[in-house]
Amino acid sequence: MARRRCRGPNCYKLLPEASTRGGRPQMYCSERCRARVRRSHEWYVRRVETKEARADATAEERHRLRSAVYAVAREARRLAAALDAEAAKPEYDQPAWWDRARPESGRPGAPYTRAALGLLEAAQEAVAIAVTADRTAGRPWAEIGEALGVSADTAARRYRPGDR
Repeated sequence: MARRRCRGPNCYKLLPEASTRGGRPQMYCSERCRARVRRSHEWYVRRVETKEARADATAEERHRLRSAVYAVAREARRLAAALDAEAAKPEYDQPAWWDRARPESGRPGAPYTRAALGLLEAAQEAVAIAVTADRTAGRPWAEIGEALGVSADTAARRYRPGDR
């Protein structure tokens, strides 16, 4: 019968011959090797569980981001539809021709700016959710800050979840 080697990490000691009485063959040369394998396995299991949890959280954040992007698209379509409808009206009925705001008659001031604000707010919310999704996926603040055109500290200060 061939002699076996220890299964401990980086341990290549030969194990004693199997007993003639039967039983399980020895797998490790010492308790130290057995403990090293056990710790290594526990570390591996923790790492896999961490990756699975990160993948689940990233999937949730990706769903939130998709919803936010659809909200941005909805606001953009609403603004485009309003501008298209306005373009079909005669010039005297378009907000660009209003001389001043008249809230009592349904003519608020700065109508184009007000219409674009909804789009801007939806886009800012989408960016915040995208940053959260990137952080959940394990991206560093430096990478996120570079994408935003700011420093890592500024990105962290603006978008860290505890500050919201």
